[in-house]
Order: sequence, then structure tokens, then C-alpha cells
Amino acid sequence: MILIRWRILKTLLHKEGLRHATNRGGLALAALLVTASLLLAALNPAGNDQEKAIPLVGGVHHCIIWHDDQSDWVKHLQDTVPKGFENNILFYQLTEPIGPEEKIRYVPGTVGIEIRTGVASDRHQNVAVWIRHPDGDRAGMAIYEQWFWRETYRFFQQRADESLKADGSGAELAPLPIGEHDQLWAQRQAFQNLFNNYASQAPPDRSLAIPALEFREAAVTGGNFDIRAAIATALVMFSLCFTCVYLMPSLTCEERERGLLLAQALSPATAFEILAAKFLFYPVFGMVLATLLAGIHNPGVLTRPFFWLALFIFSVGTLGIGITIACLARTQRAASLGALCYMLVIAMIMLVCQQNNITVIPPLALEYHAPHLLHATLTNQIGPQHWLNLGASALLATGWVTLATVMFRRRGWQ
Repeated sequence: MILIRWRILKTLLHKEGLRHATNRGGLALAALLVTASLLLAALNPAGNDQEKAIPLVGGVHHCIIWHDDQSDWVKHLQDTVPKGFENNILFYQLTEPIGPEEKIRYVPGTVGIEIRTGVASDRHQNVAVWIRHPDGDRAGMAIYEQWFWRETYRFFQQRADESLKADGSGAELAPLPIGEHDQLWAQRQAFQNLFNNYASQAPPDRSLAIPALEFREAAVTGGNFDIRAAIATALVMFSLCFTCVYLMPSLTCEERERGLLLAQALSPATAFEILAAKFLFYPVFGMVLATLLAGIHNPGVLTRPFFWLALFIFSVGTLGIGITIACLARTQRAASLGALCYMLVIAMIMLVCQQNNITVIPPLALEYHAPHLLHATLTNQIGPQHWLNLGASALLATGWVTLATVMFRRRGWQ
């Protein structure tokens, strides 16, 4: 029968607390993680709103609209900037005219759409539109370009209709309703022109060789990837790995080198009580730090029971990994190096399996399930598959804890 005495457990917990209070490096890194989370929340306060979250695609974070004068076209673009992009789409008026081939210099991370007015002809004004994108990264400005061309088409279609009505000719353009978030309008219009041209010239008694396509779009369930939630997930995972996988083995081996661990084993404290103190202190310390980081990113996550359950399982599992490393390492230096090697090996295995489409090996690692669970809770996109991840994480955490307990009883205190 396993008997854990509270007076001895309290003394061991007090000892662990004093050890961490004097560990300035660990406290400094914990403060650095909190500062990073605060900066992440302060520099992008709109990120908590899923509808206003700014998708950072290809490293492009600003789009500059250059224009010669403040025309109605530019005014329409300014009035139709999507919500959440007010600080990412900037309008600059050229103070001096530049040549048609002269280039404007852009800083890294910015793209541009240049509206340059040319020489007017007898019936119309010539305007050149330059699309400036990073070399080799045209996709980086796709979200801005879709918005620009959609609103430009809407503006000139309305202007053309108003001009035809003012002439009194009774003619009008074919209506083409374009929604505010319609991303397929260009494809729809191009195919409609092809279909109409072909149908008007094909023999009336022959079936058409192309169908009448309908263009629709919808977001996939659970497919939204929030970059801020991904960073917050990484911070939460790092806090638990730092506390339980790196810091705990290092301090445990330091105790072994100084003879403190052997002194505890020779004291009235049993191996289970020594192990119980570590299981009560380090996961709690890691969970407090992880909760603080997650709460800064999204306070609503603290009200979700799934978050607490996933956090508890992951913290216990990482502590099992840390104790296993502490039992295998003989010195503090070996424990620190072993923890870093473990995390590097896991990261490399995950990367290689992802690149080569190997789906059998990654689910065997606790670090595979944790990002899915934490990101799902931070974005409130919990699905049935995440419960499977949670069950697999519980089994893996149980395996690591069992292995750590057996190894610590046999050789962990020696």
C-alpha cells in the first residue's frame, strides 16, 4: 500500500519552492515568456476577434495604394477597406509625378498597388495599374489584390450604369452582383463571357459542349489557422516543456551531484513521496505559467473545461518525460543536453514524417497531440477528432508516468 504523509510532502514541496525561488535563470525565462505574450496581445488587439483577425500570408503585412490624386475611385477604395485591415492597407498620394517606368522602393514585408494616370485620349482617360509584389511571392498579396480588383470593378460598373442612364439611351450593363466577401467574381465573370460568346455562335440545334458552371465557396470546418493562436500555442507548449522536460531534470541531477537526493532517500521520506512532491510541484508550476500565457491571448479559454483537461494531461505527460531523462542522465550537464536533444529529435521526426506523408509514427508522440488540442481550445474549434487526440494523449502520458515511476524507484535517487 502506498502511503504519502502530508507533513513530509509539505516539507518536500517547500524545498522545491525554495529551489525555484533562487533559480534566477528560470524566473527570468518565465518572465520573458509572459512579456512575449503581453506584447503579442498588445501589438495586435484585434486578433481575439475571429472576424477581424488579420491573416499574415507569405510574410506580407502591409499593402500601400499609391495614387496621383484623390479621385472618386480612390475614395471608393478607402471606404470599402475590409474590417480588420484598416492598419494594413495604406493610401499614399504621390507628391510629385513619376515616370511610367520609374519604380517606388518598398521596405520588406510590404507590397503596393500603384494607380498612375496617363495622357487622356479623345474619349477616355488612360490609367496604368502596377501590381508590386515580392520577388517569388506573388501569393503574399493575393488577399489585397482580390479586394482591390473586386471593389474597382464594382465602382466602374456603377459609374458606367450611371453614365448610360444620364445619356437617356435606355441601355444598361448586365447586372453582376458582387458581394463584399465574394472571392470568385473574376472567375465567374470570365467563364460567363466564354459561355455567352460560345452560345451565341453555336448552332441552335446542337447541344453545347460546355456546361453552365456555378461558382460557390465556403470555408472548411476547422480549417481556419489563426497565426496568433499558433504563437500562443507554441508559448504554452514551451512553458510546459521548459518547466517539466528541461528545468526539472536539470535541478534533479544537480541534487544528485550534491548528494541532496541521496540525503532525501535516507530520510524518512519514501521514493513515492519524493516523486509525489515533484508531480505536485512541477506540473502545477508549469500549468500556472501556461494558464497565464493562454489567458493573456484569449481570456475566454479559461472557462473551457477541455482546456484544463488537455493542459493537465500534457503537463503530467511532460513531467513523466522529464523524470525519465533525469533518471538516465548522471550529471546536470547531461540532463540539460538530453532534454534539448529529446526536443530536437521529436521536432525532426515530426518534420520528416510530415514532409514524407508518414502518418503512423507522429501519433505515438505526446508532442503531436498537444498542439492540436491547445490550438483547438484557443480558437474554440473543438471537434470529435480532438477527443481522440485527448484520449491518445492520456494513454501516452500514463505510459510516460509509469516508466518514470519505475525508473526513479530503481535508480533515480542514486
